[in-house]
Amino acid sequence: MITGFAASLVEAWQELRVHKVRVLMSLIGVGVAVCALTLVVGFGNMMQKGLADSYEQQGGRAATYTLSLNPTESEMGESEVEKVRSALDETADRFGISHISAYGQAETTVPGPAGTISASMYIVDPDFDVMRRLSVDHGRWFTAGDAANLSPAVVADETFLSEYGIDPTSLPATIELSGSPRKTATVIGSVPSSEFQEYGEIYVLNGQEKQFAADAYAVTEFEMWVPPEVGEELSKQVTSDLRRQLPGFDVSADRTDFASDIDETLGPVKNVLLVISILILFMGMLGLLNISLVTIQQRIREIGIRRSFGATSRRIFFSVMMESVVATTIAGAVGVLIAVLVLKAPLVAEFMFDGASTPQVPISAAIVGMLVSVGAGALAGSVPAVVATRVRIIDAIRA
Repeated sequence: MITGFAASLVEAWQELRVHKVRVLMSLIGVGVAVCALTLVVGFGNMMQKGLADSYEQQGGRAATYTLSLNPTESEMGESEVEKVRSALDETADRFGISHISAYGQAETTVPGPAGTISASMYIVDPDFDVMRRLSVDHGRWFTAGDAANLSPAVVADETFLSEYGIDPTSLPATIELSGSPRKTATVIGSVPSSEFQEYGEIYVLNGQEKQFAADAYAVTEFEMWVPPEVGEELSKQVTSDLRRQLPGFDVSADRTDFASDIDETLGPVKNVLLVISILILFMGMLGLLNISLVTIQQRIREIGIRRSFGATSRRIFFSVMMESVVATTIAGAVGVLIAVLVLKAPLVAEFMFDGASTPQVPISAAIVGMLVSVGAGALAGSVPAVVATRVRIIDAIRA
């Protein structure tokens, strides 16, 4: 079997060399179609990955639920904060939730070397970076032990560090805080700056926010990351459990990630491009089919001689079909290679992802391109292969 398959490949290659001028133009169409199809799949997957990363940085991974825990008859004081922390820890252990983080925002100012620096302050827990896909370029993110530091830990973005005059590669670094007596904080890591922001951004641990802004309110919202398939049911159970533990609190849970928006954003565009690629591929297959049928008519005498020497119908069918398969596979490989080079081009990455982190070219796009090229060759070669098997030996020899 292996020997026969190898012989068919060699024979198909030899026939392609003989009829290369006839086949070349039709193969260009197949190659272009496979290249377009690979680009559509590759661009779609890369854009989906890039968009997912961007959405997860804004609203959390799928599925992220925001828990609102507000006392109904009083302000969020120290005793209420302790109750909330204890209830969240107990609920997380009971339901096996591994990622829960506070999420609060406030404005703060710090005295810098050249004057007061304004910054947006985010109040979080150590799990926040995983839930929001925050990338720490230099230094590190928070750990649980940072809550006990005498000098509160800070993670700042590049804009804040630039305004303060801190080189991110020199972290950790000490900054001075507003207020009296004199207090300091330690910048332990840096993250990329957000787009269109007015001020720099800093991240501080939940419970230490008043050291940066005396008027900051205690956090009343917490994010939890749970499996999407059980998220809705689990959020109801978590809400019920927290209400039991926190009488006098208004407890609610709402899904706040943007995972469902990705398909709505990219779906129509991907479908249109996919239809166009399939039409191009269909036209290329028709051209290859036409050339193959013409070639078979000119090879009737050759096929008759092979049949007279004992070649079976199965062998004739397989050898003729393999000519198209080998041809489209070569054309598909060239098309896939061109598509990968285009997807990896720096200009394309800069245009499509605006200088942000560029997702890797998905291997699935190359696999789809090659499978489509092989399938197109098999379909285009099956018709002339059937015609070849129906040739009568005596008529072929007389031709």
